[in-house]
Amino acid sequence: MGDFPHYFDIILFAMVAAFLVLRLRSVLGRRTGQERRRNNPFLRQAEPPRDQGPADKVVPLGPRVAAPPPPASEPPGDAVAAGLASIHNADPEFDPAHFVEGARVAFEMIVAAFAAGDKAKLRPLLSDEVYRPFSAAIDERNAAK
Repeated sequence: MGDFPHYFDIILFAMVAAFLVLRLRSVLGRRTGQERRRNNPFLRQAEPPRDQGPADKVVPLGPRVAAPPPPASEPPGDAVAAGLASIHNADPEFDPAHFVEGARVAFEMIVAAFAAGDKAKLRPLLSDEVYRPFSAAIDERNAAK
């Protein structure tokens, strides 16, 4: 009589599993052979033959290969060239012109925030060691007013 609770658990779990299997079977159904075949989007379909008569003057070209971006102007020093080469090796899509444009915009934001005395805008744009002198200069300027 002491082993009955263990058998009861097994019987209960078997009944739950049987119920779930029957419910899934009723929801999903069974294959009867009458189902339509699904389209495979990855399967290449054969192109219908085209007339190659004199009216067809379109010449199919191969796939277009994107031209590589024009090389940037050579940097003035070997250290700079080595640095740019290592950055380009790490990130092949690095564009020095885009980087310089982003740096220019960030510089304008920093100068405008410093001129307005807005420490909240300066904080995310500057590192700790650069932020401290900026903050001190803003505090001195506000104290002098």
